[in-house]
Amino acid sequence: MSPLWPQGLVALALLSSGVVYGVDVFFALIARPALRRADAASLTQVLGQLHAVADARMPIIGGTALLSTGGLFFAAGGWATQPGCLALLALLGLLTQLAAYVLVAQPVNKRQTAAARQGYTPPDARALQTRWDSVIGLRACALTLAMVALIGAALHLPH
Repeated sequence: MSPLWPQGLVALALLSSGVVYGVDVFFALIARPALRRADAASLTQVLGQLHAVADARMPIIGGTALLSTGGLFFAAGGWATQPGCLALLALLGLLTQLAAYVLVAQPVNKRQTAAARQGYTPPDARALQTRWDSVIGLRACALTLAMVALIGAALHLPH
């Protein structure tokens, strides 16, 4: 296989994973502490509107990250190569982030979006945000692992 194929996949994996990584790290380090200062109504409106847009657009970016990283595993030689093993490690990080999102964050996103669209503040708005916050550190760490592994894979691909 041409070395351009794995190099193209690692570039696509880094770019798409980098978008997801940037969003989650931003929320872990900046948005989460800032949003603690907002009142419940503002919190619901801002996050409901953000989640409405993000939940419509991010699946394409996240799906691209997963597919390109999975493809990289095979294109780089699978288990038999260091880049292949690093791609698999990156895939594990991406899947960990996705699981935390689907199991914990996405249900909160849906409630906040519905509340924002209907113009009301749920009585448990703070508890909802606390639930969402409970996995953002895990998500950011899992994505950091994915990014480091993808960078390692890129550095070890044949030229």
